[in-house]
Amino acid sequence: MTEFDEITRELHAMRAEPDPEFARELDRRAAEWLRERGRRLPSLRIAIPAAGAAAAAAAVAVALLVSGDGEKRVSELQVAVVTDQGAAEALGAPLEDSAARRREGALAAPKQRRLDQGEPVIVRYFLSAPTEATVGLAGREAVVKIEGTGRLEIETEGLPPGAHQLEIAVMGVPAPYRERIEIGR
Repeated sequence: MTEFDEITRELHAMRAEPDPEFARELDRRAAEWLRERGRRLPSLRIAIPAAGAAAAAAAVAVALLVSGDGEKRVSELQVAVVTDQGAAEALGAPLEDSAARRREGALAAPKQRRLDQGEPVIVRYFLSAPTEATVGLAGREAVVKIEGTGRLEIETEGLPPGAHQLEIAVMGVPAPYRERIEIGR
């Protein structure tokens, strides 16, 4: 499974359903068009690529409508990197926990997944080597350098209210960290 499969699945789940009245009107127009033109349909050589192009254009349009305008989708997310002392404390584990010390890298789930507007999302991390991470939330993104132990403080001021997918992709780690975050009004 590739990241494109997941994006495709998410776009499919997020697509808007047409208004029933609009769908009936389209059906009526199509039936009228077919009666006017008779039973002559374009050849499959033309119809299949045209249908594929129309479906791709619709998916892009739905994605843009759901996520807002293009400028907001690519705007910078404000993320502060705060370095802490001690690997085990960054994971919220006691110092004597030897399992926490053996980890090569970890991200801990935020204590709060429901936040008021302007309240930061705090995600703790522990990494054995310096690296880069891409943080995405509500269609915004930031690339930060992280190392050792600490926390990411992700600003929610100016983000739209509602449920959003927080995604943190750490270079060298195969699967990104994902968490659903709900921002209040």
